[in-house]
Amino acid sequence: MIATICVAALALGNSGILKGKRATTYHLNGGHRQKQLAQYGAIVVNEPVVRTDNIITSYCPQTGPAVAFMLLEELVGTEKMQQTKTAMGF
Repeated sequence: MIATICVAALALGNSGILKGKRATTYHLNGGHRQKQLAQYGAIVVNEPVVRTDNIITSYCPQTGPAVAFMLLEELVGTEKMQQTKTAMGF
């Protein structure tokens, strides 16, 4: 699994790993960073969190918990992820 939050997706884009894949990055300021990600060949989706295969991208720091729970679900399964999420008050 590879996960990024906010503009960290630009590093993946620059590496070429997002070419032809759905992804997102920082969405404010007129979508400047999303346009930059598109220049690397990513298919930019204006959604808070996007998962394509084993890659998770998100568009702002506020999405951190959602990304973390996606990763946790992959590691321990849905049931244990839900238990953890509930215990944490989400």
